[in-house]
Amino acid sequence: MKGFIILFIFFAFHTTFSQTVTLRDTTNQYDYIIITVPEFVSACEPFKQHKETVRDFRTLIVDTTQIFSEFDSSLTPQDNIRDFISYAGTFWKEPRPNYFLLVGNVESVPNFQVPFIPSQQAYFQSDYFYSQSLYENDSTTTDFYVGRIPAMNSEQLDNYFVKVIEYESNNTLQSWMNNALFISEDDPNFGFLEASFGLADLLPSYIRSYFIVNDTNSIYYGNKDSIYNAVNERGCSTIWFEGHSSDSFFIHRDYFDLSDLNGLNNNMKYFLTIFAASQSSIIDTNTNLTREMLVLQNAGSLGGIVFVGPAYWGIGKTFQNTWAQKLFDPSVQSIGESFNLDNLPSGGIYDYMKKITNLWADPSLKLKYDITVDVENIQAEIPTDFTLHQNYPNPFNPSTKIKFVIPKSSFVNLKVYNVLGKEAATLVNEERPAGNYEVDFNATDLPSGVYFYRLQAGDFIETKKMVLLR
Repeated sequence: MKGFIILFIFFAFHTTFSQTVTLRDTTNQYDYIIITVPEFVSACEPFKQHKETVRDFRTLIVDTTQIFSEFDSSLTPQDNIRDFISYAGTFWKEPRPNYFLLVGNVESVPNFQVPFIPSQQAYFQSDYFYSQSLYENDSTTTDFYVGRIPAMNSEQLDNYFVKVIEYESNNTLQSWMNNALFISEDDPNFGFLEASFGLADLLPSYIRSYFIVNDTNSIYYGNKDSIYNAVNERGCSTIWFEGHSSDSFFIHRDYFDLSDLNGLNNNMKYFLTIFAASQSSIIDTNTNLTREMLVLQNAGSLGGIVFVGPAYWGIGKTFQNTWAQKLFDPSVQSIGESFNLDNLPSGGIYDYMKKITNLWADPSLKLKYDITVDVENIQAEIPTDFTLHQNYPNPFNPSTKIKFVIPKSSFVNLKVYNVLGKEAATLVNEERPAGNYEVDFNATDLPSGVYFYRLQAGDFIETKKMVLLR
């Protein structure tokens, strides 16, 4: 792969040094513009070559120094960058550029302050205004597809570009590309899991939906290992994070946080993330889950749709409904187009939410999937992974249910042990075909305390804890 990148860089420099562009020349004709700082230009060259050869996009890299030398009417750099984007998208030769990629964090390629509604006392940094042309009178709609790669250094940028190049260069469709994963918080006040079901219903019939929730009493219960298995082994095209989060963790720190990203090993099975809550910081002093997944090497994501300020759940759900209907629609040609929210109301909190909604990704990227397959609801599918669910209810008195899944015919042994490791009950000890199973465990004759139940099916072994409380 390194040789692949070096070869790209060689050809990139050969073509770049022979190319001179004046930004105010109205005869310029490009489809895709990369805006970055001078020190990242060479790192962007392989990506430019890829877009030209694989996607057939006439691609131009412009560094901020050149923009500021030709567009300098404002004292604020972001206004001058926006002036350039608007000028190129309006006055250059048709077909004019639709796609703009900002490369760098907000300290190197700055963006705009959006006041927090209703207080107006706090401000959040957003790329929204880059997508609006200064030469367009309608201030409620966007004109360009703008994405950002908030990389801190060239190595992080290389990691992201290699993933996109690999993804777009391989035309083979894989079954995992038709998978959508919903990871939800158990919160009855917001109904995040129920919202996940609603989003899944909006997806086309050829997309399979899988669900993980942190509720131990749910048949969809899952922990870190469940997430790793779903992402690394089964694979998915989209991950929808439905729940409260901070920049550094989802739901709560011991459920999934920045350090847990080290467990992602989904090389070539790359996905797009959509967060229901804020993922705001892309500065040197702070980071977040979405940004880190973008820049992981051989793992993580191809992009993220994020709110860069506090999100209002009701409106955020409306936004997500739009993305669910567009991301896997063959008539939509890119995630930049899917990301567009111009069809939704403007003004008030809607206006605020639109302004803080950002795309951290290559905006020209199109998700891959096979529209010729038709899948049934996940509950009716043949399972693909061994799974031992948490018992429910837990704690229990005197009985509880234990669910498990086996993807192939196996000899199944399910036993219960006390804290001393002494066998308390044998629940299953026989050959079972592939399927989803539920077993009742009645502990009427056992004393209160902590017990463990252990499932062995073929080479799969897993143990979980439960509490009998009288």
